[in-house]
Amino acid sequence: MHGFYEYGTFGGGLISFLITLAILALIFLVCREIVCWYWKINRAMELLERQNLLLERIEAKISAVSGSNGKTS
Repeated sequence: MHGFYEYGTFGGGLISFLITLAILALIFLVCREIVCWYWKINRAMELLERQNLLLERIEAKISAVSGSNGKTS
C-alpha cells in the first residue's frame, strides 16, 4: 500500500519540495536581516521617516504663517 507520505510518491515529492521551500525562505529572511543590520538599513529608514515628519511640521508652520499674512504660495 502506498501512503501519501512515502518517499518516491507524488505526495512525498510534494512534501519534500514544500519543506525545502520553507527552509530556503527562512534562510533568505535570516540573511536579509543580517544584511539590513550590517548596512544599518533599518536605522536609516527610521531616520528618514523622522526627517519626513519634521519637514511636514515645518511645512505646516510655514503654511500657517503665510496664510496669516494673506499671501498665497
